[in-house]
Amino acid sequence: MSGKRIELIDFWRGAVLAAIFINHIPGNILGNFTPRNYGFSDAAEDFVFLSGISVALAGGRRFRTAPAWTAARGMASRALRLYAMHVLLTFLALALFGAAALLTGEETFLAEHGRATLFADPLRGLLGVATLGHQIGYFNILPLYVVLIIFAPLLLHVGLRNRWGMIALSASVYGVARLTGANLPSWPEGGVWFFNPLTWQFMFTLGIFTGLLLQNDKFPVRAAPYRLAVTFTIVSALIVSNFLGCVPEFVAVVDPYLDRGKTDLGVIRIIDFLALAYTIYGSGVSARLKSTAIFPVMSRLGRHSLAVFSAGSLLSASAQIFNATVTSTPFSDIVIVLAGLWTLHKLASFLECASRPAQPAAPAANLNQTEELSFTR
Repeated sequence: MSGKRIELIDFWRGAVLAAIFINHIPGNILGNFTPRNYGFSDAAEDFVFLSGISVALAGGRRFRTAPAWTAARGMASRALRLYAMHVLLTFLALALFGAAALLTGEETFLAEHGRATLFADPLRGLLGVATLGHQIGYFNILPLYVVLIIFAPLLLHVGLRNRWGMIALSASVYGVARLTGANLPSWPEGGVWFFNPLTWQFMFTLGIFTGLLLQNDKFPVRAAPYRLAVTFTIVSALIVSNFLGCVPEFVAVVDPYLDRGKTDLGVIRIIDFLALAYTIYGSGVSARLKSTAIFPVMSRLGRHSLAVFSAGSLLSASAQIFNATVTSTPFSDIVIVLAGLWTLHKLASFLECASRPAQPAAPAANLNQTEELSFTR
């Protein structure tokens, strides 16, 4: 597995983080230009898939060379860090919205996106957060990652012996969950998790499958599947964008016939993402982007994904508060996004400088370090 390909994965992870930051500011004019407006899938599929690739690259080697329990223990430790970060982010978000309510007198800051329970019944609400049963809006993807990382050792154990067997196992769990409606319950409020781990594990598994292939440089591009992927990507972009605005409400008409629910990872979302990923991979656009000025910036964000995602979540929450208290304009929308992305870039640059002295000098060791960073941060 070459260092070049690791950089490309970091680049796309950084690009996805930037899209997530923009999408988490509802009503922002730049949100109209993110990929979710031109396909059935969105940044969530991208990030879960890339996380699966990182698990395969970092954890696969460890499972081959170390005792299984040692590798599994390492992943359990990472799951614990993800859990701690989720709880911390939730508390910081509540502090932000609580302070906004005190300063503005606007009660909606205390009630929207699942925050009402935490402010009205703090004890039950905090217990819900601690048990992952209660998740507030825009801060509900890390619990999914916690579950996925916990079960990653099982997927790797199967995948390193039989990749297609791993896919079959994961697809079976996905199929049963879709047929039965199984999901993890929410508490203390009724309902289920916004990201159903029983279905989203399939996207994660597809990422692990791809990562295991990439370790051996075995991911061929065939002409017929590539043309099919490009065609599907174009058609989905036309449908979701109402044929670039030429056929208003077209997607609303066909939507009832499409299985594209986000909570349970609709089938068309999976197909759309795989088609888009194969299109990008086969087009060679990633290699051409490497010569642009944006490449090192996005790659740096991707190498420090957990810190950047966490900071971006708090920045987007702050932007939500700003937009709710001040009349926003297209100009202010652009300024907010650019300021946020600049802040995330500076954070990633600081973390890059802080970690540089610890990097080994040997190329092989550097590769291990890059894989480790892409998985843990």
